Amino acid sequence: MKNSRNIPLHTLPALQFLASDQSTAFGEHWPSHRIDFYAIVWFTEDSGVHFIDFESYPIRENMVYLIGRNQVHSIPSEVLPKAKTIVFSTSFFHRIEEPFLRQLFLPFANDGILIPGQMKEALTNLFSLIVLENKGQNDHTLLLKYTSAFLWQLYRFANHQRSITAGEDSRIIKLFQLLEKHYTEERSAGFYAQQIGLTPKRINEILRERTGMTISQLLYQLLLIEAKRELFHGRLPIKEIAYQLGFGDQSYFARFFKKQTGITPEEFREKESLSFRV
Repeated sequence: MKNSRNIPLHTLPALQFLASDQSTAFGEHWPSHRIDFYAIVWFTEDSGVHFIDFESYPIRENMVYLIGRNQVHSIPSEVLPKAKTIVFSTSFFHRIEEPFLRQLFLPFANDGILIPGQMKEALTNLFSLIVLENKGQNDHTLLLKYTSAFLWQLYRFANHQRSITAGEDSRIIKLFQLLEKHYTEERSAGFYAQQIGLTPKRINEILRERTGMTISQLLYQLLLIEAKRELFHGRLPIKEIAYQLGFGDQSYFARFFKKQTGITPEEFREKESLSFRV
């Protein structure tokens, strides 16, 4: 996905992988910021809300959130909530062999995954192994296996809690990749269907079954996320944002944005600017 300019960027130190059983943050956590890595955040206490791509989500004990590279995150609290955290680089992410585990980090569904009570001890032990290895020999091959096992458990929990995973269907994984690459210039279901060898009707049937959305709705979500990122921290005029996102004119973009959010781009920028200053 295209990077937004002027949004504070949090990067890993000169590391590929970091695990901690204490809160981990790079730079200020309360203002909205983009992350240049992948994060698994397991909250261990109830503590208000946090924001992913400008939408609020509850901070609950034993709730895990998976945040992908380039997503916007913030925790509007003076004190970071207690959490177990794993963060890793893009190169580490692409070493995860199972595509359905990588799919967990796609930005279409940011709801947390609740760890069942009977699995808390087992996952805590697995997390402890990850922390110990990271602090000790730091063997990335072993860390990859441990992390994949942790994600596999989350994938199982997610399947019970929600129906928005694309599973092992490589065509759907490819579709998500195509959407992220071409969403600003290609809005036709036919384009994406042709790329993966399905009819538009069939691809929308599969998407409704797997995600509850159509190609058009997924495209709108990507456009809306990027629009909010640019409006919040970007210094570009709204007209230029509309152009960069593939809208023919500012009024078309404004109608799209208001239909999706209930407010105009100008109102969103002003509202977020005020909340940032508070």
